[in-house]
Amino acid sequence: MALDEKIFKRYLEDGIGVLRLYRWQVPSFTYGFSQEPQSQIDLAACATDGVEVAKRITGGGILFHDDEITYSFVCSKFDVGEPQGVFVDYRNICGFLMRFYESLGLVPAFALEAAGFKDRCAPHELCSAAHEKYDIVIGAKKIGGNAQKRNRQVIFQHGSVPCRINWKFVRKYLKSLPDDLSVCVTTLADELKVVPEKDILEQKLIDAFAYTFNVNFSKQK
Repeated sequence: MALDEKIFKRYLEDGIGVLRLYRWQVPSFTYGFSQEPQSQIDLAACATDGVEVAKRITGGGILFHDDEITYSFVCSKFDVGEPQGVFVDYRNICGFLMRFYESLGLVPAFALEAAGFKDRCAPHELCSAAHEKYDIVIGAKKIGGNAQKRNRQVIFQHGSVPCRINWKFVRKYLKSLPDDLSVCVTTLADELKVVPEKDILEQKLIDAFAYTFNVNFSKQK
């Protein structure tokens, strides 16, 4: 999370766009910058079991990270073709994620287009349990999550592509969790017969980003 903040601040200095892909060394929770984590997360249990907890620079609810592909990027509105008169064009910005899921043979949609959206759009402390208009869904079930931070013409966004989620494990550390998340949340393992290796998933995400925004990458470690 600190590195995500660093690439955002660096862009304000050098104007060089960055797409970052990363994974988690241990199961972890992140929470929005305005949240009080102790109200929802059992911090003592996390500390005992080696589960990490970190604050994001973006808003939103609590997210669990483990078996997933995580991304972040920073660029200008011009880089992603966002019209000057539009504050946030989520359809356009999340186009690379739609293309990524389509490359796996899935049929993604935005949550506001899915049946039952009004029943699922109520706020919840757990990000996965609430559907916002431009969350991506597969068969009306939310997959992953995305959040943004803005500074004038600068866009920072990060999000996740869940391969699998062990909800039994998650329940050990969260104080409030809906009884049946399977009706509103999904993962690649739930939707695909075989989940590709993470290296393959990452390359598909890079390819989708490059195609959608017509960019060329230079790798940096």
